[in-house]
Amino acid sequence: MRMRWINGIWPYRLNGQDSLILFIKKGFFWKPVNIFSRMSSSWIIVKRGEGILQKKIAVELVEVAPFKALAVRTGMTPDKSGTRVAWSTLTAQVPIRDERLTDVPSAYVLIPQEQWSKQVDTLWVGLAVREFGDVQDSIETLEVSGGLCASARVYGNEAHMWLVYDAMFAWLEQSPDYELDRREGVLGMETVPLEPLNALTIPYTEIETFDFTMLYPVRKKSGL
Repeated sequence: MRMRWINGIWPYRLNGQDSLILFIKKGFFWKPVNIFSRMSSSWIIVKRGEGILQKKIAVELVEVAPFKALAVRTGMTPDKSGTRVAWSTLTAQVPIRDERLTDVPSAYVLIPQEQWSKQVDTLWVGLAVREFGDVQDSIETLEVSGGLCASARVYGNEAHMWLVYDAMFAWLEQSPDYELDRREGVLGMETVPLEPLNALTIPYTEIETFDFTMLYPVRKKSGL
């Protein structure tokens, strides 16, 4: 594979393994922030800053079954309150004890994947259901296709969350076999556990531990 610069990421060889250096811009200069090493189907962060060892961040391929969701549309807001307002609106109409809900105790933040190439400005907060039933005007019905997804777990502070996003999109940039499925209508998923603590009920600035799983549908690269 030819080495090339991609959005602040430089591929190279480290101890015989394909690797990446992630840079951020500081004024007129680019400063190295993370080093990624490729191991089978995952990228892990092995160094940060001045060589401080970090927790491994694995990106894995998983199959997600298709499902139905009742959801409320929202936009991205500077204070991240949009998803919290959407959750409040959703659960006012679809309470957690609603018989239509599946047995999985998670909320979903659903993101149109075509937006990843520009700016995410529209998303949904939803709950998986067995059937739609009677639906109020404020609630939308979604058919989520699922399929093969790149998955990564976030469990840590805000800095850790952004490191996981870095690792996920580095993997998607460098995977020789798969790419993000950006076709219209394909929804990426972020699952938020409802227990023991539901982050969608807490203001963003007050969250100490971010806990969710990224599930972004992928497809084989063209020509493979």
